[in-house]
Amino acid sequence: MSTAGFAKYMVAKGTKELLQTRDFEEISVGEIARHCHISRNTFYYHFKDKYDVINWIFYSEITPIIGESQSMDSWAGDLLALCRYLQDNRTLYRNVLHIQGQNSFSECLMDFYVQLTQNLLRNAGGEQFLTPGQIRTISRFYAFSLTGVNSNWAKNGMEGDPEPVVHMLKDLLSGEIFDKLIALQQGGNAKPQ
Repeated sequence: MSTAGFAKYMVAKGTKELLQTRDFEEISVGEIARHCHISRNTFYYHFKDKYDVINWIFYSEITPIIGESQSMDSWAGDLLALCRYLQDNRTLYRNVLHIQGQNSFSECLMDFYVQLTQNLLRNAGGEQFLTPGQIRTISRFYAFSLTGVNSNWAKNGMEGDPEPVVHMLKDLLSGEIFDKLIALQQGGNAKPQ
C-alpha cells in the first residue's frame, strides 16, 4: 500500500472509530485529524471534507465485495452482497444514510447505482436501441429507487435478512412482477409470488 493509501486508510479507520459513539453531524474535520494524530492540512491533502472520507470508505470496501457488476445475471447477487455489507457496518451507514445534500453518502450511493445501472444496460446491449439520454434517465430512475429502498431500510435499523427484498427487487426490475400482473388482468393463471 502506498503512503497516500495508508494515510487514507488511517483517516478512514479513525473516522469509523469516532462514528461508533458519535453522530456524523457532530464530528468535525478537526476532531478526525486529532483522533488520527495528523494535522488538518494532512487531512485536506487526502480528502476534501468528512463526506469524502465516507465515500472513500464505501468505494474502497465495496469494490472487493461486489467488483464491477457487468452482468444482468449477477446484479441481484451483487446487490445482496452490498446490503449485507451495509448491514455488517450498520452503525456507520445508519449514521450517514439520512444526511442529504452535496457530498453526502446518499449522493454517493445514488452515483454508485447510476453507474451500476448504466454498466448493466450497456453490457446487455442497451445502446443498440436506447439513446444515451434514455440510458441516463433509466439509470437515474433505478438509482433513486434503490437508494430510497436502502435509506428506508437504514431508518428501520437494517434488521432482518435482505435476501427476500433483493429477490423481490430482482423480479420487479426484470419486469417479471409486471408480466404476472398483466397475465392476471388478461385472465391468465399466473399468480404473483
